[in-house]
Order: sequence, then structure tokens, then C-alpha cells
Amino acid sequence: MRGKADPHEEGAVWDSVPDGPATAAASAAISAGAAAHAWVLLGPRGAGKMQVALAMAAALTCRELPGLGCGRCGVCLRIARRSYLDIHHIAPEGPIISVEVIRTIVIPEALRSPFEGGRKVFVIEEAERMNPQAQNALLKTLEEPPLDTVFILLCDQEDELLETVRSRCRALRLEAVAEGEVVAWLERRGAPPVEAAWAARLAGGDLDRAAGLGLDPEAGRRWRLFAGMGARLVSPVDALDAAAEVMTEASAASKARARAQKEEVEELAESLGDGRGTATLRSALARRHKRELRRAEEEVLIEALEALGSFYRDVLTERAGAGASVANVDHAGEVEKWAASEVSSRALVEAMHRCADAPNALAKNANPTLTMEATLVALARLVPAAESPLPATAP
Repeated sequence: MRGKADPHEEGAVWDSVPDGPATAAASAAISAGAAAHAWVLLGPRGAGKMQVALAMAAALTCRELPGLGCGRCGVCLRIARRSYLDIHHIAPEGPIISVEVIRTIVIPEALRSPFEGGRKVFVIEEAERMNPQAQNALLKTLEEPPLDTVFILLCDQEDELLETVRSRCRALRLEAVAEGEVVAWLERRGAPPVEAAWAARLAGGDLDRAAGLGLDPEAGRRWRLFAGMGARLVSPVDALDAAAEVMTEASAASKARARAQKEEVEELAESLGDGRGTATLRSALARRHKRELRRAEEEVLIEALEALGSFYRDVLTERAGAGASVANVDHAGEVEKWAASEVSSRALVEAMHRCADAPNALAKNANPTLTMEATLVALARLVPAAESPLPATAP
């Protein structure tokens, strides 16, 4: 039997998150058995809130190294894969997290006993997107939570959370992570140095994006593909072809997620069988899987738009004489051609805005295919590519 958790033990889950006051405070509280029943992790997008939340969840539930999380056992590994049954992930579907989600999913699950361990953890992503009714519905559970339940709210916009909700959570503030720290963090998690540097440059302090690009070869491949699409948008026909390619990539990601879900269901059947309570668990798992599949496809579409937008931003960066700061180094030659072309800077800025606005339409449940086609056709007309861009005739 292990003795007291050593926060510096090799392999502990805290080794996988950036150092900082917030991380130290969470680790100290949990290892001392003084964890709050509700936490809110505040900070800009990509500050590592999800990584910290997963580390907290593992420290709270790991049986090999209680209070810390060993990072190696089945529980810790499944938490990292977001497939542990007692860690519930709640995320926006569309523009908000509705009151129905809180009333029909969160509250009933919070009142049930844990399925596998001694504790349940709810991780609510983008908690500020709970509408006021949803926040008020959650309030009573935050005030009188079951003893075996912990809530971790992730929030980018603190002012969008009701004061009554914030006051019932222990707040931890995280900051954007410096590029050098992101590189080191990715390398510790197994990313090759070149990939780590590339992902950190693109992430711009966004640890969540860096993790996706630097640790998931498929995500890295897709980004390179999408970032290069701007150079292929010669005409509306090319734009429609590119949109079809994006949709194919999104569908493939959704199918890959479905295969992983099938393995999760098989693992559940093997570990729990058909005993009492498994019907409820299977139903909850099916609902979660359905939400995950919708998100998997949408995330690839947003990824495509962000990659395209980053290409246009790189062109402006190069044109401003800051070529050393270009993020998409794989497309540096194309970026230089565009920077020397007749494409106006105003059009490039408008193209970036188009890429940034399209995800808002997706969040409002717009048709994904039509949204992607309309956006890429607009880009082809606004900043049409050419096989060999002509030199600029005016500054």
C-alpha cells in the first residue's frame, strides 16, 4: 500500500500540466483532502483549463495514488481519454448549454451513485455559455452537492457567469502559456521536437490547440491540408471541391470517434456485465456518445476555418515585414508569393473575418455543408488564388 502521495513522483498527472499558482493550489488542496465541492477555472481560451481539470479529476479518483493521480493506471488513462464513466463532460450544443441539459442530464447524474469509483466529477466546458436559466437550475446542486460529487467549471468569460454561481465555487486563474513552455510541455508528452515547435507556434499560447496539433498526427495532417487550401481557391468551382474535401475530413473524424465509442461500449460490457444499474449507465453513455459525434464533426469544420484564417494572417504578417513570425512554416513559400501579390491587405483582413464568423453560424445549427460551401466560395471571390501571383504594383 502506498504512503502519502508525493507530488513530485514521476508519472503523476500533475506532470502533464503547466506549472503555476493555480495548478499548485489545486494539487495541494486535493492531496491534503481539502478539495472544494465546486471549482471554476478561469482564464483565456487555451490556458490549459481542460488539462488542469483532467488532472484534478484523476487526482480525485485514482486508486493507485489517491490525492495525486499516478497517470499510469487504467483510471487515469481513461480519464485522459475522456472515457471514464464517473467523469461527466458537459459542453455546449449549439450556442448555449440549455436548462434542459442541466435538468435532464447533470442533476439526475449528480444524484446517482458513482458507477466505478467513489466519486463523480462533472467538467462543464465553456460554462459561461449556460444561459441564466441553466445557471440557476445548477445553483441548488452547487449549494447542496452530493458528498461524492465535484463540479469543475471551465470559463473563458468570467463576467458571463452569474455571481451566485461564481460565489459557490473556488476560483483558480490560469494564464496563457508562453511558446517556450508549450514546446517543453509537448516534448514531455512525447511530441518530436520539430512537431512541438510547429504546434506551439501555431497555438499562440493555446495549450488545448497545441495538444491537438502536436500530439495527434491526424489533427496535424488536417491542419496542414486546410492551411494550404487558400492557395487552391481559384474559382467558385474550386471552392466547392475544397468544401467537399473538408466535409469528407469531418465525416472521417466522426467515424473514427464512433469506432472509439464502440470500443468503450465493449469495455463497459466486459467490466460491468448486465447487472443492476447498467441499463441506466448504457442509456447515459449513448446520450453522451451522440453529443460527442456531433461535436467531433463540428470541431473539424471549425479547425478548417481557423487554419484558413491563419494562412491569410500569415500573408499579412509577411507583408508587414515580420516573416519570422509566420506560423504556417510548411506553407512559407506560398505565404511569400501571396505577400508579394496584388491581393489587397483589406481583402485579406475581410477573408480572416469570414473565417472567424462562419463558426458562429455553425453554433446556431446552420447546415454545415452549406455554411462551408458559402464561406469558401466567398473566399474564392474575395481573395482568389492564382497559380503564380503577380508582383504587386503598389505598396
